[in-house]
Amino acid sequence: MTDGSAFTDWLMSDNWQDYRQQRAIRSLGDEVSSLSSSLYTQQRESSRLRSELSKLQGSVEARLSRLIRSFDAFVELSDLRVTLAMFDPPALVRHRTRLLVAAASQDQPPPAAGFADVPGYWLAPAATALGALLRDEDAEEPLTLALERDAGRTALLITLTATAAGRADLSAAWLPKALGPLPAGEPVTRAVRALWTSAAAGVFGPDGLALVGKRLAGLVDGVDPERERTTAEAWRARIGTLPATVTRPQSILEPVPDAEKALAAGARLAALRELCAGTGGPAAPEAATDSPDPYSLAAVLRALVDEGTDEEAPLLRRSAELRAVIEDREYTDVEQWAAPLKPPLELLLDDAFLPDGSPLARMARTASARWLLPAAERLATEAATDPPREATTAIERTAVRVRAGTTPQGLDAVRDALAARYAGEPVPDKAAIACLAAGALLCVSLVAWPNALAVIATLAGAVLLLTGAVRWWQGRQRNAERQERLAANVNSAEQRAGRAAAELDDLRGRLVAAGQRAADDLAAIRNAVGVP
Repeated sequence: MTDGSAFTDWLMSDNWQDYRQQRAIRSLGDEVSSLSSSLYTQQRESSRLRSELSKLQGSVEARLSRLIRSFDAFVELSDLRVTLAMFDPPALVRHRTRLLVAAASQDQPPPAAGFADVPGYWLAPAATALGALLRDEDAEEPLTLALERDAGRTALLITLTATAAGRADLSAAWLPKALGPLPAGEPVTRAVRALWTSAAAGVFGPDGLALVGKRLAGLVDGVDPERERTTAEAWRARIGTLPATVTRPQSILEPVPDAEKALAAGARLAALRELCAGTGGPAAPEAATDSPDPYSLAAVLRALVDEGTDEEAPLLRRSAELRAVIEDREYTDVEQWAAPLKPPLELLLDDAFLPDGSPLARMARTASARWLLPAAERLATEAATDPPREATTAIERTAVRVRAGTTPQGLDAVRDALAARYAGEPVPDKAAIACLAAGALLCVSLVAWPNALAVIATLAGAVLLLTGAVRWWQGRQRNAERQERLAANVNSAEQRAGRAAAELDDLRGRLVAAGQRAADDLAAIRNAVGVP
């Protein structure tokens, strides 16, 4: 394993700094060693906590509030240390176990010192057996006792330590026991999740990959009908969240629901293919922190060793919570090695949609092919819909149905509406006729009454004749303009109908292409999940 130095860093953080000095101290006896360890740890912890207190920043109110919380936590932590001092034998077992793991991770011979048994405590015989296994000695007696006390913890300790030591033979032998089955209805623990993700990353080699694949296959095959339905719905819902953005050109056609649905399904299927191909880009980087990865094998091993006995465990957890208060950070239950996470089917779903194309994601998609492929086939069916034979557009506020290869329906109604809007007026109109008739009569009066009054009447008649003629000419001009506008609007309506027909042809072509791409995408997805 390549991260052996990581094991060493944290394993030695809570122990004596000088390993050779500890060997000399340990020779004085278990009791003296335990007392020295407790005093040194308390002194170092007190110094670190005082250093944390000195770094308080912020406003006066915030600093005072944090100071009060930290002081209360420090006082309670001091009381807890007094109580924990009564558990020196198991604390000494944990200390020597850390030294054992540290030596193994540094490719050094495991210490030969034995572990004094603590009644009911699994770690003492488990650590004894672990040392013997690392030295290739007989470990049957302590191993039997450790398995009787806690088989799961023992298998996990041996697996993680063997991995840190680069003992592939031991880790391969104990990984199946440490990983265990994956019940669909129970949450996965932090330790199992760490083994799961590490095996997918190749930490345990091909055997680890095969084992996790087999466990996932057993998980999927063992799903009951009710959970099968809910899981299939969850997969359909998650696939439904994939981007379905369709570049839709500016169109005068009214949206065609079936066509829009088909194009969206094709885009979503293409996004699923890209995801399965592992080309979706790297996952978003998480914010950098000083905390170790809670799902690393090193962090799980530390939590396992530091868990303590059944009596100690609540006190040690409370101690960790108080230290988190003093260090102004949040303590969560996930820091415990057995902290429950999500059920494995939910984790499988989350892994399958990781956008980084990691082995973990590929393994999840392969294991979940029974839910992924039906959803993909459904998208392919929707994308391969028959292109629409007709579509609707609005011309002069009139709905016109455009059909492929035929004359648009409703264009005659548009022409009629335009003809009614630009209908010509009677020429001459009644006013013009009246002016002309009156003018003619008045002009005749010059013959009948040749006097001054007749002259005036004749002049008035001429004016009326001229007015009537002008109105007649203006009416003809207005009719001519109406005819020109009518012809222009009819031509524009016909051009719009032609454009709508061209857009319908383009839509049909895009749908045919989307159906063909959908078939290719589905085949690529099948190939990605290993289904012919």
